This record gives sequence, C-alpha cells and structure tokens, in this order.
Amino acid sequence: MGKLINKILGKQSSSDIAAAITKAQAELEAAEAAVAAAEEQYDAHLLTADKKSLRGFLDAKTEAGIDVDQARARIQRLERDHEAAVESEAESERQAAYDRAKELAATARKKLGDYEKAAMAIRDVLRAIAEADVAVEAANADLPDGAARIEKPEECRSSPNLYKKVLKEEVVELWAGIGDQSRPVEHQHRVRVEHVGKRVRSRWSEEDFDEGGWEKGYYATDGGGTIEVVKRRFIKRTYLPDDTGQYAVSLASAVSLPPAIVGGPVFFEPGSYHAPGLLAKLDQPLPPCRIRAERKPEIEYVLAPKEVALAS
Repeated sequence: MGKLINKILGKQSSSDIAAAITKAQAELEAAEAAVAAAEEQYDAHLLTADKKSLRGFLDAKTEAGIDVDQARARIQRLERDHEAAVESEAESERQAAYDRAKELAATARKKLGDYEKAAMAIRDVLRAIAEADVAVEAANADLPDGAARIEKPEECRSSPNLYKKVLKEEVVELWAGIGDQSRPVEHQHRVRVEHVGKRVRSRWSEEDFDEGGWEKGYYATDGGGTIEVVKRRFIKRTYLPDDTGQYAVSLASAVSLPPAIVGGPVFFEPGSYHAPGLLAKLDQPLPPCRIRAERKPEIEYVLAPKEVALAS
C-alpha cells in the first residue's frame, strides 16, 4: 500500500531506491578501479614519460577520484532516502491497517444491533421444534391403522448407523495353505504349480486336504521357505463396511443466547428440556432491561498537599 501511494504521489519507493543504490555501488566500484588503473599508469611511467604525459596520468587519476567521491556521496544520499522511504511505507501500512480496523469495528457495531432480532428468530426455531415434538409424540402414541411412525424434526440432524451391505458375491479359485484352507494365501503369484489338473492329497495327512482340492503348488513365504498349497473355491464378497453414526444433541440443550448488552434479558439458556417444558419456558415473557441506576454525588475528604496547606 505504501509503495502504491508513493507511486501515485510521484515519490520513489524503497525498492526503486534500493535498485538505485545497487547501481551506484557498481559505479563506485568502476570508479575505484579507474583510480587504481590511473595510479598504476602514473607509477609505471614516472621514469620514462615527460611531464606533460605524467600530468595527463595525474589528471586521469584526479577525474577518477572525483567519480569515486561523487559515487560515495550518491550512495550516502540514497541510503538516507531509502531509510526514509522504508519508514514512510511502514507508516502508510500502519495507517491503512488502522483505518481498516476502524471500518470493521464500525460495521461490527452495526451488526450487533441485529443480534436481538436474530436471537428472537432462533427462539422461534426452538418453539417450532418443541411444538412439533409434542404433536409427533401424541400422534406416535396412537397411530392410525397402517400408519408409519413420524420422525421428530431434529432426528434429521443425526447420521444413523450404517451396517454391512453386500454388493456382490462371486465364486473364485485361490491357493490356500494345507492345514489352513479357510483363507487364501496373501500373494497368489508366488505359488509354483505342480500336477495341474490332478487330484492330490497332502503327503502329511489326508485330513489336511479335502475333496475340493484340484491342484497342488508350493508357496514362497516371506521368510524364504515354502509351504504346500492347494486350490480352493472361495466366495469373493464385495461389501460396504459398518459405519458408526453420530447423534446430534438437541438444539435446546446446546444453544445459548446471552444478553445483547449488560443488563439486557437472557434470550435463552441451554438445558435438558422435555418438549412441553421447553414450550412453557419459551412462553415466559423476557424480563425488561435492567436500567442502570443514576449516580448520586457523594462527599469525601483527603488531606491537602503541603503547598495548599501553607497557602494563606
């Protein structure tokens, strides 16, 4: 913001001045190099050149020295200007933040004037819920023939429990370890097949391998060993898992509507209300605002200071 204001006012921004400082420093380095070169030329020709030529070398050195002095002076001035520009931009930012805060505070104070209206609207929502709850409870207690139970209004605010739902089932053939044929091995691609198409039995026990086995193979375990496996038929089931729902507490037990101003009425206090009790509470008129008592003058005595006590 400060840089934008400086641009509008035709002032250089701190970034522009910083770029100028960088350029001036490069000019200073070039001027210092020119001075060094002129001194080198002068010293190199002291014994060989005539006075006129030497004066030329001295003039070049003097000119380069002037360039050095001017570059240093420019840098000093630019550094002062840069410091002032940085402070000016910071002050502009502070002023902009201050003005923005005042604007937001004024807007918020106006919005606070809408609080009472909003609080009364929320009370109307609570009343509508309570009236509906009373009616729904009465209707559900004596339903007409074939009528379904009516849900209370706030039941829609909760998410119900979702239970396992099977989407698809299909029969698949997978390798399973002998002795643990109730589940397939994890990495089916590790099985080395043997005796494809022949019925075989485990060489350890006939009980380990029932009549459902069609093929035999060897499975490479993670530990580097092998176990004997057989093909089994499994039911592959695709399903949606259980999902625990979330119960929403009633608004009447959570909503708090404090006074808009000190001394004003409490619009609503949360509590565990049954619908009739909530209606009874909402039917009660709000108390009037407490009027601040007018202050009355009082008298006190304090010891006078020395200069007052000694004054005639």
